[in-house]
Amino acid sequence: MDNRKIIKWSGSKTYLSHYVDVFIEDSFARGTLKKNFNYYEPFFGSGAVFFHIKKKYQIKSAYLNDNLHELIYFYKYLRDHYVTPFYNVLKSEADYYNSIKSYDKKNKLFLEWRQEYNDLISKDNLQNLKSNNQKQIAKLFILLNQSCFNGVYRKNPRGEFNVPHGRTYKKGVEKYNYISLPSKDSFKGVSDALKTSSLTSRDYKLSLGNAKKGDLVYLDPPYYDTVNYYGSDTFTKENQKELKDVMDGLIEKGVNVIMSNSDSKESRKLFSTQHTNTQNIPITRTIQRKKSKTQKYKSDKTELFITSTVPLKVVELFAGVGGFRLGLESKLDTKYKTIWSNQWEPLTKTQHASMVYKERFKTSEKEHSDEDIFSVETKDIPNHDLLVGGFPCQDYSVATTLKNSKGLIGKKGVLWWAIHRILDEKGNKKPKYLFLENVDRLLKSPSSQRGRDFAVMLKSLDELGYAVEWRVINAADYGMPQKRHRIYFLGYHKSTKIYKELKKTDKSTWLLKLGILAKAFKVKLVEPEKTFELTDSLDEISRRFNKNGKLSPFLNSGLMINGSVTTLKTKAVFKGKHVLLKNILQTKDIDSSFYLSSNELKAWKYLKGAKKIERTDSKGFVYTYSEGAMSFPDSLDKPSRTIITGEGGPAPSRFKHVIKQGNKYRRLTPMELERLNMFPDNHTKLDGITDAKRAFFMGNALVVGVIKKIGVELFKQIK
Repeated sequence: MDNRKIIKWSGSKTYLSHYVDVFIEDSFARGTLKKNFNYYEPFFGSGAVFFHIKKKYQIKSAYLNDNLHELIYFYKYLRDHYVTPFYNVLKSEADYYNSIKSYDKKNKLFLEWRQEYNDLISKDNLQNLKSNNQKQIAKLFILLNQSCFNGVYRKNPRGEFNVPHGRTYKKGVEKYNYISLPSKDSFKGVSDALKTSSLTSRDYKLSLGNAKKGDLVYLDPPYYDTVNYYGSDTFTKENQKELKDVMDGLIEKGVNVIMSNSDSKESRKLFSTQHTNTQNIPITRTIQRKKSKTQKYKSDKTELFITSTVPLKVVELFAGVGGFRLGLESKLDTKYKTIWSNQWEPLTKTQHASMVYKERFKTSEKEHSDEDIFSVETKDIPNHDLLVGGFPCQDYSVATTLKNSKGLIGKKGVLWWAIHRILDEKGNKKPKYLFLENVDRLLKSPSSQRGRDFAVMLKSLDELGYAVEWRVINAADYGMPQKRHRIYFLGYHKSTKIYKELKKTDKSTWLLKLGILAKAFKVKLVEPEKTFELTDSLDEISRRFNKNGKLSPFLNSGLMINGSVTTLKTKAVFKGKHVLLKNILQTKDIDSSFYLSSNELKAWKYLKGAKKIERTDSKGFVYTYSEGAMSFPDSLDKPSRTIITGEGGPAPSRFKHVIKQGNKYRRLTPMELERLNMFPDNHTKLDGITDAKRAFFMGNALVVGVIKKIGVELFKQIK
């Protein structure tokens, strides 16, 4: 039976159905909305959203409220009485009205209806309504609604309905109006939909008093840029602020909330918070629309569709001092929430990085582990939506030669299998998304089998049901202050919408335009795509992949889905402002230990300079070792070079940064190193943490700005 709305209503929300469905289905999937839920709508109006939800989903109980008493009387009468007799009376009145040929006579009848209606809804009458009067109010309400101007409901300061008679202009007819009464089935459908509903007319806040975790609330208040609430009681800016507090309170309790409001600066500023997701959606208004220069009504209006958000639950492995967490979370944005983290450094009793992490993020013992990840049982790691980590990369570090790049078989490289073990043992509770980081050498490691390590990772993720896209990103190419090349790869489980979208999309188009990485960091094509299949077993890939190959088959951009690899070479596209080394320097409070004496300067210049040295290897072979000169001091008008783990300490080094300020040379301070990775100032400053250790942290860290931009685009795609 049809249960669509049966009254005309200015501001009706019929067009929201799709957006409401998306929110409800997402809430079901995340477990925040019960399958059989309670529904609250304190600004009920025509009820378009309620009737749509009631028809499609299982509402346990509905609590519907509107401060327009006569609207609620109409719905109550329809809920509590037989529809057929009432509908027959309505149809008789409507047929008589439609039979009148003269518009003036129709207008006279309309005014008679309106006067009788206003007499009935006066305050004295509303408090002492007899059953017959209830029926008459319901009848006149729908007749006036169908015959007045555009379904507007407006009252004057005396509380009287004062909307004029409607009129339609047709060719050859000066004035015309007609009541097109909805079908009897529609009335029955509305009546049936309301049977288990509570209908009230009181302060909206009281109607929400029992809303609790797992319920759904739809708020459709008088809009921020309108003045009157049905023309009698005003809904002021202070009321809007009060409503915002009510909404925040509901979300804090775990209630699922949807709100409609005007797309104005004021409403965006007020209601776009860390607890909400805001979309502007297109609408066509027939009331209160501005006219264009040609006097035609505009149809390109938008309004806000605001929903409560539950942050994606994140587990951060190999957390260091929290680079991923800083990039994904902020005080003003709770799209992500890290619920568990692990940081453990071997060969050291004191876990310095964990000390900083726990202090900065105020984690409890249950939220952060500083034990060897291999000693942590998977069951003790909470279920999560997104697994992130920059897994240890010293075996691939730019500070070592390619020959020393041991890859997966290296001591720290095996930690990849810690990630694999967690994903495997989580079973059907494994995270939907992965966001991982490593040095770009991963694509061509080890030296004897170029690309084998990455092939093993891709194959193992494929077997676990993930598609993967990757990109080598140099942070400085996108305006950030450090030349830091890292590979970032995202995994999408086959159960996700992103995976399904990727599966049917042209792969090069995804990598260049449509993918998360392409939207976060624009690129252009340098070399066309190459494709190949990872059909061998993990064991065979480990033993035979690209054996003795001189070049890795993996280029700097690519993706893998169902074992099929597409890879291409891209180049960064960026037209914004670049942050240079000089932009992040401290100008005061620099300890004297960072300045170089004249004697120290000689050693630094030698190590930074070009040289040729005769050496003898372990087999007695004599060879000449040569290295070119490095820039000394480091240029202040460029982004910095890559920070290394040995950046701290006063000992001269070829790889450490030295700058010249005025006539003095000095090393970079810990705060400056933090700024190069876009960390907050003094993030690593803590009692018991030396300056050298702080530099070590930054040498191991990632550029927070890269994580932030990818995180934003990933969240958009997920939602």
